[in-house]
Amino acid sequence: MRIVDLSHPVSPEMPLWPGTPRPEFSDLCTVGRDGFGERWLQLSSHTGTHIDAPAHLFEGAATLDQLDARRFVGKAMLLDFTDSRHETISLDELVEFRTQIEQAEFLLLHTGWSRFWGSDAYNRDYPVLSPDAAEWLCGMGMKGIGIDAPSFDAADSRELPVHRCLLGAGLILIENLTALESLGDSDFLLSALPLPISGAEACPVRAVAVIPSFDTE
Repeated sequence: MRIVDLSHPVSPEMPLWPGTPRPEFSDLCTVGRDGFGERWLQLSSHTGTHIDAPAHLFEGAATLDQLDARRFVGKAMLLDFTDSRHETISLDELVEFRTQIEQAEFLLLHTGWSRFWGSDAYNRDYPVLSPDAAEWLCGMGMKGIGIDAPSFDAADSRELPVHRCLLGAGLILIENLTALESLGDSDFLLSALPLPISGAEACPVRAVAVIPSFDTE
């Protein structure tokens, strides 16, 4: 099998959503001083490539630790919107792939926006789902949706309608994916397992695609 890492590295120097505090790492113990290494990690739950749970926007809704681990692994499909000239992914653009979406547990939206990672352009004018496209996807019976952009709603959105629609339907959302161009047309399994942190409404993840290889001999 082939494993494709879809996650951005986490470091104090990494790009962040405006207002998100920088990760802070420090040594509690070092091999040279103490004979073993141990580090103190402090970071926002929405740092880098991360998953949003329904509890992100809905009081009393499911947190990540309350969801079965199977909710974060499943058959996935990729839709390529890198040639689209529109800032909004419309319902019409999704409907033609209805059969494939109905057979998938995760949908990854490849917009090509990860090419702006690290620049000021990354956090503005990125593609998002239209409200009716989001509502339609809620009825597809999937576990979650991922995107290679910083958010499912526009940067200036206050009501977060797409987040509310998808999270309200019980889906999990994966933001800030990268390297989606490496997947091509392959069938693959997505794994995006968060730490089971008590009460977590979000958590950074190491999202990977597992692509089976077939012996042709």
